[in-house]
Amino acid sequence: MDASHMARVALARLPRPYTDEVTLHVFCEIERTPHLRLQYDQLADTMGKGPLNRQIGRVVRKTLKAAAIGKIVAPDVCEIVTGPSRLVGIDSDWTWD
Repeated sequence: MDASHMARVALARLPRPYTDEVTLHVFCEIERTPHLRLQYDQLADTMGKGPLNRQIGRVVRKTLKAAAIGKIVAPDVCEIVTGPSRLVGIDSDWTWD
C-alpha cells in the first residue's frame, strides 16, 4: 500500500459530511487503525515523516477537490501530525473510483 492508497482508505472510513478538518480526521484514522498505522510507520521509515505527511495531505486535498486555507493547530489530538491543512470547497460526493 502506498501513501495515496492509505490516505484514500482512511478517507473512505470517515463519516460524512466531511468537515474543514477532514485532513486531521484522516491522520487520526490512520493512527487508530492498526493496519494503516503499520503502513504509515513503514512509509515514514522510508520517506521520512514530513514528506509522507505532506503527500497524505495533498492526496486528501486533491481527492476531495478542495483548497487549503491554513493550518489546524491540534498538537494533542493526533500523534503523527500536528498542523494539517484546513480545507474549503470539499467535494462530499467523493466515492472510491
